[in-house]
Amino acid sequence: MTYTQLTTDWNADPNDPQVELSVCNTSVTLRFYLNNLQFDNFHEGNKAKVIFINCHKYSFNTMNDEGYYRGQYRYKYTELPWGEFYKLDTKWQTDFPIRHTVLNETPDITKLNHYIFFLRDNTFECVAENYQIEFMPTE
Repeated sequence: MTYTQLTTDWNADPNDPQVELSVCNTSVTLRFYLNNLQFDNFHEGNKAKVIFINCHKYSFNTMNDEGYYRGQYRYKYTELPWGEFYKLDTKWQTDFPIRHTVLNETPDITKLNHYIFFLRDNTFECVAENYQIEFMPTE
């Protein structure tokens, strides 16, 4: 498996991201607090939202870093480092969490990408055409 790290100048808060997931048709949105401790361009209370566009399927589970490092996930920390947002190069048709939600039964599989986002107490995975990120000011 190969991967591309997408969190190079931002990431979710490592202590309390307060992740909110919402679904609208075939778009899945994650909202969360940003890591202002590691990245000086963010301040406490800044949030981001990542929108996964034309999502075929997704999984939002309770795998956290402790379980991940104990080998309780199908990926190992030696293959894929914990704590970041990645685009994966996998055979997602067979390499995806068993428990998932399908939003689009008939996607154009040539346009789809496999994404994974490791959050403090959750792991989010999806297969979608693309994603976009929006940074929001303090509420």
